Amino acid sequence: MEKRVPVIVSAQNYFGPCHNMNDFLRKKDGYEIFYNRSGNPDNPVKGFVYLLKCRPGLILTIARHYPSTAFSISYEEETDCVSFFFILGDNSHIQCNSREQKITFCSNQGYLTYARNFKNGLIHCPATPFCTIGISMEPWFIKRFSKETAGNLTREIEDVLTLPDKEDFFCCPVSMVPSIHVRLHELLGCPYSDARRPLFLAGKALDLMVSGFDQFNSDKGQAVSCFDPAADAGDFVHKARDIIISDIKNPPSLAELSRMLGVNRTTLTKCFSKVYGVTVFNFLRRYRLEQSRRLLQAGNQSVTQIAFDVGYSHQKTFSREFKKYFGNAPSHYLGT
Repeated sequence: MEKRVPVIVSAQNYFGPCHNMNDFLRKKDGYEIFYNRSGNPDNPVKGFVYLLKCRPGLILTIARHYPSTAFSISYEEETDCVSFFFILGDNSHIQCNSREQKITFCSNQGYLTYARNFKNGLIHCPATPFCTIGISMEPWFIKRFSKETAGNLTREIEDVLTLPDKEDFFCCPVSMVPSIHVRLHELLGCPYSDARRPLFLAGKALDLMVSGFDQFNSDKGQAVSCFDPAADAGDFVHKARDIIISDIKNPPSLAELSRMLGVNRTTLTKCFSKVYGVTVFNFLRRYRLEQSRRLLQAGNQSVTQIAFDVGYSHQKTFSREFKKYFGNAPSHYLGT
C-alpha cells in the first residue's frame, strides 16, 4: 500500500491573520483576533485560532483543530519567543522539525519552548482532533520577569535564552499538575463574549504562566497570603510535597507526615489543598500516574514492574486508575 504523504499547509494559510506573531506583538493591549478556518476552502483543517495581546510582550493563543487527514504546517516567518505550549487530545502527537532537530510533543502534556529562529521549520500534525493553548513571551519580557522572581528561575531562563549557535530550538516538558489542568479548562470554558472576555482570559493566562514557572523554581510561593505576618509558616506545605515525591513507592501516612512537619493533620490538609488544589492523597495518586506514563513511554519496563515502582501493589488497580485518569490503558503508552 502506498504511504499517504501529509498535506503541507503554509502557516499563513493555516493561521490566516493570526500567522505573524511579530505583527501581533505590535498591537495594543487587549487586541484580539478570532479566525475561523471553516470558512477557508483551501484549508484542510477545520476549527479556529484565537489570539489575545494580554500585555506588552505577552500573547495568549487558543486553537482547536479538526483535521480530515494528517498534515504539516510550514513556517516562513522568523520568530523569537519563549512559549508555554499545551496539547489536549487523544493520541495527538505533534512532531516539530527544525534544521536537524526533531522534537515530538505528546498529547495532554505541556512544554516550555524557545524558538530563536524557526524559519523554514515544519510541524507535523495527526489526523485526530486536538486543542492547543500557548502563552508566547518576548525575550525582554521573560528576562524582566525572571529577574524579579525569587529562587533559581533567573538562572533557568538565562540558560534557555543563551542557546549555542548551532541550535535554534529549546524544549523542556512541563508536568500537567492539577493547577495547570484547572487553568487550561478555565481558559477553554471562558463564559464571556463581550468586553469582559479579554480581561478574563488575560488573568487566566497569567495564572497559567505562574503555575508553569513554579515547576522551574525552588521557591513556589507560600501557603498563606504574602501580606500575612505569619506567611513563612506556609513553608511546611512545600516540604510535605518534597517528602511525598521523594519516595512515592512507600510514602508516609498523613499522620506520619504531620509529625515529620510538626503540624497537626487538619492544618496540613487545609493548607495543602489551598496551595495545590487537591488533597494530599489525590496529589500523590496523580503524581504516581504522571510518573508511570513517563516510564511507560520510555519503554524499558513492563506494565507490572512500573505499577510496582510507582507504589501500586496490584496491576489491576493501577490499570483501572490509569485508564480513568488518562482515558487509555497503560499498554497504549508503551514505547510511544
